Amino acid sequence: MFSFVMHVVVTSYKLLAPLGQLVQYVLPYSNMAAKTIKGAINFNTKHLKKGDPLPPYNGKLRVYNMRYCPYAQRTILALNAKQIDYEVVNIDLKEKPEWLTRKSAFAKVPSIEIEEDLCIYESLVTVEYLDEVYTQRPLLPKDPVKKAFDKIIVEAIGPVQACLYKHLLAPDSVTDEVIAAYNKALKFIEDQLKSRSTTFLDGNEPGYADYNIWPWFERIMIIKDNFKLLDINATNYPLLVEYIQNMYKDPAVSQYLVPGEILLEFLKGYKEGRPNYELLNEN
Repeated sequence: MFSFVMHVVVTSYKLLAPLGQLVQYVLPYSNMAAKTIKGAINFNTKHLKKGDPLPPYNGKLRVYNMRYCPYAQRTILALNAKQIDYEVVNIDLKEKPEWLTRKSAFAKVPSIEIEEDLCIYESLVTVEYLDEVYTQRPLLPKDPVKKAFDKIIVEAIGPVQACLYKHLLAPDSVTDEVIAAYNKALKFIEDQLKSRSTTFLDGNEPGYADYNIWPWFERIMIIKDNFKLLDINATNYPLLVEYIQNMYKDPAVSQYLVPGEILLEFLKGYKEGRPNYELLNEN
């Protein structure tokens, strides 16, 4: 249930501030994501829904995705980082195609199809599978202790996810304890950056921990002006602020960014009961 709800973490918050103010932070990066470059992977395929046929399997690694889903984004980032050739089949999660359970037993995204009707799903499972099978550009550390702490960091993002969920879907439930847990999680990541003394959590380039926590920081930077308690400032978190700026520049991240104004328009439509999944194809 929580995983399903978190799919709508990025699809249901109340717009409280002017659009220009909200997208000020992310606009410098917006030109990186909106259009598909010829020859590149098309992230913005139509979101298939009930009644739409299943695209024939062509033998290429396939990702069943939702363009605005933070969990599916984990899988996309791993694929991008490893420069794996794949195709995207986007799914309308409000009107799911009848055949989706053939590709994901829980009818969720992400799911990766490695052979026809042989699919692996759940975001962290897909990332670990990809890292084991595609050995180029390793994401998980080889050292067992470092690997364990990478996974601890990913678990530590839980209070951040919970705070976002509560703010967006049940704002009255955002108690002092929820905010304290959110800041404790940020402090843990700040301390990890300090102790590791590296640009990213996994070294000079992002790895497993970085890509698996990034989707929530991307969303925080878009909605923080609506919810000041989410603010990540350089006074309290200087290394985390620098880290976020560096993550925006990573090629695996930058090519998949949703421009802030597009995301906000999608969210507004979802809240009104009329989500437009095809905004990235229309702009």
